Amino acid sequence: MLIYYGVCAGLLGLIFGSFLNCTAMRIVRGEDFVKGRSHCMSCGHELFAPDLIPLFSYLVHKGRCRYCKAKISARYPITEFVFMLLSLGLYVAFIGFGFGSYITFFKYWVLTGCLFLIALTDLEAFDIPDGALLLGAVSWVIFTAVEVIIGVHDLKWAFHHLLAGLIIGGAMLLISLIMDKILGRDSLGGGDIKLYALLGLYLGYAGSYELIILSCILGLLFAGARKILFPESSKEFPFGPAIALGGYILLIFGDALTGWYLGLLT
Repeated sequence: MLIYYGVCAGLLGLIFGSFLNCTAMRIVRGEDFVKGRSHCMSCGHELFAPDLIPLFSYLVHKGRCRYCKAKISARYPITEFVFMLLSLGLYVAFIGFGFGSYITFFKYWVLTGCLFLIALTDLEAFDIPDGALLLGAVSWVIFTAVEVIIGVHDLKWAFHHLLAGLIIGGAMLLISLIMDKILGRDSLGGGDIKLYALLGLYLGYAGSYELIILSCILGLLFAGARKILFPESSKEFPFGPAIALGGYILLIFGDALTGWYLGLLT
């Protein structure tokens, strides 16, 4: 059954990876991502079921539109495959290795979808959609309420995670204001600050502290790689993907990292 549900988790990741990629592209282009049919970006032809099967359609049609034969961006299969891997990573950690339950898996899976959407939009348009942040917060409230009702966590745990989100959000806002004064320009976007606050809800006190460190390290690595690969790109760098990836890593390895760190102090 573990393998069967693992396959289901992978397929779910493929399907929603395609949906999240399409949603991100529509948000960037100012299109309605709730209504309207999917269409070819080159000829505008509406796409139907045979054109929309994640990975499969791209491979069968050799990366081209079935109608106008225009080349389709490799972004589509790459994002679908990446979100499949992210979904499988959560499944292996929380179900396969028994670090959590199916409730934990779906709680973090919804958050991972929000983080993935945020990373895609921030990379392309330097914008973090408030809707994705709101969905992540609402998901935390709903799943945490379920966890409290069934006894996985108590109200004290929920309160401290809520407080952690407020603290990291407030701390990053204060740091941003100070850095703005020192540098004479914006140092951290409002969306980044709200993203830190959202992840604080899920990660708690220790995880929030680790997130600040890890996201800064990842941000430096991303900025260095971007400068090497795209030397003519603007100096402005989207920080959201680094925060999102750091949050995902800590969802899986946060407890182990905290235990290791505390072990060094004893």
